[in-house]
Amino acid sequence: MTERIDTEQVLAPLLARARRLAAERGAPVLVSWSERVAAEDPIDVFAQAATASDRCLWLQPDADFALVGVGAAHVIEPTGPERFAAADAAWRALLDGALIVGDGPGPTVIGGFAFDPERPSTPRWCGFPDARLILPRQTLTLQGGECWRRVNVVVGDRHPSPPTPLPTLGEGSIEHDGMPSTQSAPDSPSPNVGRGGQGVRAVPRFLTAVAQAAAAVRRGDLEKVVLAREVRVEAEEPFDVEAALRRLRDAYPSCYVFAVARGERVFLGATPERLVRLDGRTVRVASLAGSIPRGATPEEDRELAAALLASAKDRAEHAVVVRAIRTALDGPCVEVETPDEPEILSVRNVHHLYTPVTARLRDGATLMDLVARLHPTPAVGGTPRAEALRYIREHEGLDRGWYAAPVGWMDASGQGEFAVALRSALVEGAEASLFAGCGIMGDSDPEREYAESSVKLRPMLAALGIEGAETE
Repeated sequence: MTERIDTEQVLAPLLARARRLAAERGAPVLVSWSERVAAEDPIDVFAQAATASDRCLWLQPDADFALVGVGAAHVIEPTGPERFAAADAAWRALLDGALIVGDGPGPTVIGGFAFDPERPSTPRWCGFPDARLILPRQTLTLQGGECWRRVNVVVGDRHPSPPTPLPTLGEGSIEHDGMPSTQSAPDSPSPNVGRGGQGVRAVPRFLTAVAQAAAAVRRGDLEKVVLAREVRVEAEEPFDVEAALRRLRDAYPSCYVFAVARGERVFLGATPERLVRLDGRTVRVASLAGSIPRGATPEEDRELAAALLASAKDRAEHAVVVRAIRTALDGPCVEVETPDEPEILSVRNVHHLYTPVTARLRDGATLMDLVARLHPTPAVGGTPRAEALRYIREHEGLDRGWYAAPVGWMDASGQGEFAVALRSALVEGAEASLFAGCGIMGDSDPEREYAESSVKLRPMLAALGIEGAETE
């Protein structure tokens, strides 16, 4: 994917026209140009652009789909509870009058949101605000064996992002400001052999918090609430994010593998949970709640899956989520359909109870309308929503940041997909914060919930090359 843009013949006339339009309208004008290119490994492209201030990666290995964003032509950062609607409006405004040429996928914003904009953010999540959708300076899209490169420039932006030099993508290297990438080779071993992990809250406090939450559910204060844990780990050398992403892609091909990098900080993970996908007018949502570890043998694995399907506690927790999703969609959607019984969704180390939900989007409704109505689902927050969020703010004792919040993409036609950022970590140099949560019902057992959270931490520990780390 080498530099092929002929600025004299292609971009120069477009930019000149955009400058005239921006002056006439008193508003910025997007210029977006694409070309078909040879396919590349998206993780290679993400890693080789390490000196860019903004990078985004979205992979669906089983679906043969990937997005890589390098640099930022424009950034959308609304704040507060109305951030989803504000992000939608800002994206539509930028697209109004845009000059878009070339075939393949159109301009696409990539990014995510904070779990709870009403909880004060801590310095650890600096650079990951209430909402941040990036229109990359360059986007690489791989789909069905084909690959496109799109370049975006916003002319007349009053608040432009710092300029990022257009990199040369391909042939095993990418250059910024004349400096070649120094990322580790894909096959290099990770140096991160267990320095151990330490919970932000001591284990006894987490167990007590679970017991108190279960008591609140039994009292009728809540129907369900999700409590999360944060575990911080350190390594002797900086974590190899490229290697971590390769491990996640190889180990969890059915999951959404994602990474959002802001300078030295990278939020990455491999989540099995779709929040919502909009394809045409078809809406797809995944209900994922209730889990159990995989077995050591095929027989034990089948027995554990059967036990999960038979678990009254897990079935009740799952039913709460399905009911809430149906209610959330009963407004912007019609023809909301769900199977009568959940099924088992198995990833490398965990079985989940899973119910797919499908619907048809009403005229006038948007993808961001769906994200706003669905987030946070009871699978990551609880129900009733307002009461559960208030309980989490008052009792959880950590800043979730973007953990368990929507991450994903949206294109120029308003279609796209967002997943729930689970099985994730915030990495900065040789330090990482890992997150895992558990749904608390009235009959939840604190020890079992702690054990479940430890299982959910294992994918990211393994991806980061942490061997034998304690998660207490």
